[in-house]
Amino acid sequence: MISNYYTFLFLVSTFNSSILGKRIRGAYSQHADELAIAFHDHPGELVFLCRPDVSSVYIHEGRTRARRNSVDLLGDIVDTHVNTVILRPSDRVVEISLDNGTTLAAVLYGPRSNVLLLGDSGKIVDSFKNPKKLAGTSFHFAPEVPTGDIQAFRAACASPETRTVISAIKRTFPAMGGTLALESVTRAGVDASLKTGGIDSGALAALERGIRSVQTDLERPLPRVYISGEDVPAFFSLIPLTLAGGMKEELFPDINRGIRFFLARRASKSFLDGERESLLTPLRLRIEKEKRALRAIQTDAHEAERAGTYEQFGNALMAALPDLQRGSRAFDGTIEGEPVSIPLEPALSPVQNAQRYFEKAKRSKSAGEESVRRMIEISARIERLEKLLAGAEDLAPGDRGEKFVSEHAEELESVGLGARSREKERLPFRVFTVDGGFEVWAGKNGANNDLLTLRYAKPDDLWFHARGGSGSHVVLKVHSGKGEPGKKACEQAAAIAAFYSKLKNSGTVAVAMTEKRFVRKPRGAPAGTVTIEREKVLFARPALPAKQGE
Repeated sequence: MISNYYTFLFLVSTFNSSILGKRIRGAYSQHADELAIAFHDHPGELVFLCRPDVSSVYIHEGRTRARRNSVDLLGDIVDTHVNTVILRPSDRVVEISLDNGTTLAAVLYGPRSNVLLLGDSGKIVDSFKNPKKLAGTSFHFAPEVPTGDIQAFRAACASPETRTVISAIKRTFPAMGGTLALESVTRAGVDASLKTGGIDSGALAALERGIRSVQTDLERPLPRVYISGEDVPAFFSLIPLTLAGGMKEELFPDINRGIRFFLARRASKSFLDGERESLLTPLRLRIEKEKRALRAIQTDAHEAERAGTYEQFGNALMAALPDLQRGSRAFDGTIEGEPVSIPLEPALSPVQNAQRYFEKAKRSKSAGEESVRRMIEISARIERLEKLLAGAEDLAPGDRGEKFVSEHAEELESVGLGARSREKERLPFRVFTVDGGFEVWAGKNGANNDLLTLRYAKPDDLWFHARGGSGSHVVLKVHSGKGEPGKKACEQAAAIAAFYSKLKNSGTVAVAMTEKRFVRKPRGAPAGTVTIEREKVLFARPALPAKQGE
C-alpha cells in the first residue's frame, strides 16, 4: 500500500500544511531513482522515489545532501514558490504548481515513474528521468474515473463473466489496489479464490460489508507498518489489516516517518540478502570451476597411464634393432607373449624411434606424477570450499555474515575469495606477488600509469620505470608484505618494469628505482609522463614472477 492512491491522498494533505508557500532552494539526486527537493525555509526535503518496483513521495526531516556523487536537476524550479499541492482525481499523480507558471507532475506508478516539469498546455519542459527524450513532448493526464462504485461491483458479481472477487473489487474500486481489495475479502470472511458470476446473496452482502468497512477506516487513517517474523516489513497501511494476522504492528502518527521506516527497513533487508548472496555465489562458482579443473586433470591422468606401455615399446625396439630399418612405418612383435604392432616414424632411425618412446614414457610418467599432485591439491581445495559453502548456507537470511568472514578469513584467502584477493580483482592494474609476499602493481597504459602513480601509490612505495624507453609505471607496495622489501623483491619489480617496456626484447634493461615521493607530474604533460628527482639504477632481465595475481 506504499504506492496506493489513498496513501498519496493522505500525504498530499500533509504537504499542504508543510511546504505550501515555501521557496525551493534546489533539486538534486544522490541515489538512483530518487529526486530530492530542498527548501529555503523548511528543514525537510521532499523526496520522490521513482523505482520500477515501488514509487513513493515523502518529507524527509534532517536529510543532508552528500558532498560528492550528487547532481543538480530541474534548474528552472530554483527560487520558485509552491502555490498548491494536489493529487489528480483517481490517479497517482501528485501536482505541485509553482509561482512561475510551471507545474511539477510526479507520476508515481509503474516502471515509467518520473517527475516532470510541465509548461503551457502540458508541454514537458524538463524531467527527472530521460530529460532529453521527453523535453518538448506533451504529457496527458488520465481521465477522471470513479474511485469506487458499489453498484458496479454488484453488477460485476452478477455478470456471467468469470473473475475472482478480488479482481472484481480492484476493477470497480480502482483506487483500492490489491492490498485493500484483499483486506475487504478477508474482513468479509469469504474465500479469496471465490469466482463471480452468480455468487449467493450472503457472500455478496458480506463482501459489501467488507468493502464499506475498509472505506470507513480510510476516512480516519493512522499509518502503520506490519513486520513479519523475520523482522522484515511486510505491509505499510493506513488502516488495520486483518490479513496481517499475528504480525507485529508499529504505529506512526506521522505518515512521512512511517514511509521512511518502511522503505529503509526493506532496503536494508534487500542489502543484507545481497551481502549474503555475494558470499554464497562466488563459493558456488569457485567449486564448479575447481571441479571442472579436476575432471580435466583426470582425463590427462589416463594418458599418463601409458608411460609403461611407451617404455615397453622402446625396449622391444631396442631388442629388435638388427631386424629394423629406417623407413618402416610399424614393427610387429610381441610383448609379454602378446602380439603388438608398434607405430614408427619412417624418417627416424630404429634407435631414434626407440629413444622417442623412452622420451614419451618419461614425459608421461612426469605428467602422471604432476597430475596426481594437482588432483590431491584440487580435491583438498574443493573439500575446503564445500565446508565453507555449507557454513555460509547455514547463515540466517539477512545475515551479512561478518562474523563468518572474520572467523574464516585465512580459509577464504587460501582459495582466492578473501578480502585481499577481492581487492586485487577490483584493482585496474596488473598485480603480482614478489619475494617476501610484497605486491607489485603495474600500469597498463599512459592514463592508467597516471592513475597508479598519482592516486594509488603512497609516498614511501618504491616506483620503477625502464630508462630510455616508454613503458609501465611499476609500484612495489612496501606495506603489503612483512618487514621491508629485500633486494630480491626490488630486482623482481625491476624485471617487471623491464618486461612491460619497449625494451622488453633487450637482454638487460636499466631500470630507475625511487620512492614515489620523488615522482612529479609536470603541468600539462602527456598521460604517463613524469619526472623524478632522484633515482637508483638497477639492471634487470625482462621477466615476470613465476606466480602472478593478474
